[in-house]
Amino acid sequence: MAWSDTMLTRRNLLQSGAAFALQGTDRRAVAQTPTTRWQRSAERKIEITLDVVWTTHEPLEFLLRRGDHYDDEAAHYARMYEPENFKRMADAGVRWGRLFFYKGFGLEYERKNMEKDIRAAAEMHRLGMKVALYMAGTMFTETLYREVPEARNWEQRDQNNQWIPYGIQTYRHYACPNEPAYRAYLKRILKIAVMEVHADEISFDNIMLQAEPKSCRCPRCIKAFHEFLRRRYPTREAALRRFGLPDTEWIRVNEWESTEQADGVTALNDPVLQEWVRFRCESLANNANDLADYVKSLNSQVSVHCNIKGVYSFNRYWTNAVYHPLFAGHLNVISFDTGGYDARIDARTGALVSQIRSYKMARGMKASCEETLQDELRAAVHLAFGYQTTVAGYPGAPWIGGAHNVFTPILEFFREYNDRFYRGTENVADAAVLRNWPSMAYSISAAYIPATLMEQVLIQHRVPFDLLFEEQLDRIGRYPTLILAGQECVSDSQAELLLGYVRNGGTLVVAGSTAEYNEWRERRRVNPLLPARQEGKGRIVYIPQIVRAGRASRAQAEDLNPEPGATLRRGERMNPPDWVLPVNHEEIARAILQTLASGPSLAIEAPLTTVAELVTRPSSRETIAHIINFDRKSALPPCRVALRKQFAGAVKSVVCYSPDADDPLPVKFEESPAQVSLTAPATRLYTMIVVSQ
Repeated sequence: MAWSDTMLTRRNLLQSGAAFALQGTDRRAVAQTPTTRWQRSAERKIEITLDVVWTTHEPLEFLLRRGDHYDDEAAHYARMYEPENFKRMADAGVRWGRLFFYKGFGLEYERKNMEKDIRAAAEMHRLGMKVALYMAGTMFTETLYREVPEARNWEQRDQNNQWIPYGIQTYRHYACPNEPAYRAYLKRILKIAVMEVHADEISFDNIMLQAEPKSCRCPRCIKAFHEFLRRRYPTREAALRRFGLPDTEWIRVNEWESTEQADGVTALNDPVLQEWVRFRCESLANNANDLADYVKSLNSQVSVHCNIKGVYSFNRYWTNAVYHPLFAGHLNVISFDTGGYDARIDARTGALVSQIRSYKMARGMKASCEETLQDELRAAVHLAFGYQTTVAGYPGAPWIGGAHNVFTPILEFFREYNDRFYRGTENVADAAVLRNWPSMAYSISAAYIPATLMEQVLIQHRVPFDLLFEEQLDRIGRYPTLILAGQECVSDSQAELLLGYVRNGGTLVVAGSTAEYNEWRERRRVNPLLPARQEGKGRIVYIPQIVRAGRASRAQAEDLNPEPGATLRRGERMNPPDWVLPVNHEEIARAILQTLASGPSLAIEAPLTTVAELVTRPSSRETIAHIINFDRKSALPPCRVALRKQFAGAVKSVVCYSPDADDPLPVKFEESPAQVSLTAPATRLYTMIVVSQ
């Protein structure tokens, strides 16, 4: 799915500021918000932008070719680039806009739009606005192949040598990530974006591969796959041990009888499929990272944004070839534009749904996040869990995609305090949850169920935690507790590293089937991480089972926003409405909290519909607790909060900030050598408590 998939999304980008600002926002919640300076500011900006035609990433040619558009699109597009239109944006404090630049029709075909972008970007820069340019990742066969006939050779091809389309839009084909000629062609276009348009951000879309059986099996990929295997298993002995064959050249990638057969896979036991999923992930990441690095080579100040989406409760490595750690160090911004994750308490199941996992993944990569923030609860999650870094020349996210033209009280609050409290922060975590590669890559759903439910326990019981991948195992010494839930596949070397962590004083929490297999999913006769025991200075705690609560029926789950991209139709599977706390959630939370010798860094006496995040701001010696009330029917009453001191010295002040109040509210507190305690005021939606030392 891309940014352009629905007519509603497109029209939101084109319609007036007032309608756009309120689209998706609970008007009752807005009406109930106390009249504050944040609300007055939002209303003023809505009035200023009432007739603005917002910039969009989609060219008019695409809407006409696709169909499903309004009859006055051409008039809207004519107004969009008028200087007066940009001036009204700037008058409302808008600092950013994304322009359509390259959709895939071809460089010459789209050159006229690029010339428009040059003029528009100059006007936007003159008004103090930053410019993002959209780069799509598919090829339009009707135009590009006329312009560049050899582009036919750049296509992905499936096992039957058929091209791979963009869904029902069969005039759009996916390009092979292992084709250097296509990448070179895109670099010609990127050079125009950076050197002629002077873009502040390049936004790459369509960064994912298709699920089996629509994976690319073109000669390029098959050749590259064999080179990949030779590097990993260079000797006869290594090949024999892994595949039972003496030469990796003999290997042939599995073929499928039907889509149903591919959908029916529940675990990757075949060693060739295991290697194939890693190869696809590396191919996609190498392609995207090469383009990102090229942009940075032209101008290191240009931000790179990729629409690779977040981490969910199904296997995106297998489905879409997206493994986030492979992109680390190359991206500045990640999009979470998937449906089904609107922050909420699910109406039928009571599950607390959010993108919190994805935010934790992105913070670990030091990447900012772009998400639609018209809904104030979704915006509150962004404030609490987002990593705010310099993007497109701006310090943080309140002015960029998803927020730049959303005028609501909480977004005005965010813009006011972004530099002061949301930038330069470091996460405080009492525990880390490990999602290791083989467990999550070789299990289609089974490993995702305990991992997702364990994370849900930590989220709703407000245990501060980080999400780790095995590329980040060098960080585990930072955490008093490391949690592996259903991480079935653990190598001998990884097991020894984990045991070393325990011997040095860490607590390892092992849940479910963890380490029952090695890194190739070969079943072990002896589990190296069990039984639970003391080991050196630390210990291993074993939670035998995470007991899944009653789940939504399949019909209910699919009716209630099924997890996008989860293609599995057989076996167990989780959708957001299924993220119900496990039956033994209290026992699990208690077991984890008991591993913390110094107690939790944050404790709040509040319902399980309240979530929180704890960060520090070293430059100002402040500890900041973000508290979010997911219960949209009732305010959170005053509640007791205890924070462990994160800096030496006495506490100077405790102050509460909320978008429901004009001014900060000083809070009385009690102090001990190790912690500070206070009563947080009642919270309708979101409160930020700042402890200064």
